[in-house]
Amino acid sequence: MPAYAEPLLAIDVPDLAARTRVGTICTIVKPIDMAPVGVLPAYDRPPVVEVALAIQFESAIGYRSLELGHIAETWSSELPVVEERPALPPMMVQPEAPSLELRVSGEVETPRLWMMNEGGNRLVQLQQDRLVVNWRKLPADTPYPRYSSIREFLVESWELLEGVIDGLHLAAPKPSICEVVYVNHIGADSGWYSAGDTSAIIALWNEVVSDGFLPPACQSGFFSRYELPNDRGWLTIDGQSISMNSYEDRLVMNLISRGPSTSPNLNGALSFMDVAHEWIVRGFTSVTTKNAHEIWKRTV
Repeated sequence: MPAYAEPLLAIDVPDLAARTRVGTICTIVKPIDMAPVGVLPAYDRPPVVEVALAIQFESAIGYRSLELGHIAETWSSELPVVEERPALPPMMVQPEAPSLELRVSGEVETPRLWMMNEGGNRLVQLQQDRLVVNWRKLPADTPYPRYSSIREFLVESWELLEGVIDGLHLAAPKPSICEVVYVNHIGADSGWYSAGDTSAIIALWNEVVSDGFLPPACQSGFFSRYELPNDRGWLTIDGQSISMNSYEDRLVMNLISRGPSTSPNLNGALSFMDVAHEWIVRGFTSVTTKNAHEIWKRTV
């Protein structure tokens, strides 16, 4: 999962092509013929624990390491906690495509900045080729603030970035590739206690064997990839049971949509993200069961 928040997910994975799966896998690849319309499904108690909205730029910004403190100061009133992390590798619309070199010629690669609020549930990540905003479910009883709020967080962060880049007399970044990530943790509060409960939650899951030799799986997983209409990108839905600790397992379900910005500006990035969000919400509803919808208090 390439989401961007190690405290919840514990890992940074470079790209879909680098993923591996352990356990029982079902793989489905389907084309999508037309975009959905109408009111989106909604839930009072969705199992989402993290949302990330990412914009990759056409080229590296070109700020210097010594300017990182000034950049972080721009967000300091709202996001005073600052950390440095290794830069993420470039995103690609097609995983098999060659990686683009975005490092500024003649300069040492600068780190990725993490800028967080005190609670850690709002996070801005900035590196030479990318801006990412995250919402994280910290603490565990924090309600999901809805996509519109996280989208506004991205807009505010983009405007701050444009201001600080202009102050450094650098060219404004131009969106190239965008990504929307939703991470869900499904556990006992959703009626999922072990891998054997997966079919009660995931509608497309049907772990059928031809005889009675194998015992119930101790891990389960699935992966589906769907094409968005008009070559807009793709949506993947994947899940895997993991051990959170010595006494609790959870089904971690990721919905990730990536594609090109519709134009090299913020409006183009938001246009893709709005479509991606709609597919993620509808896709989540499509691959989960009606019984699970009742547990999550579906309202629409």
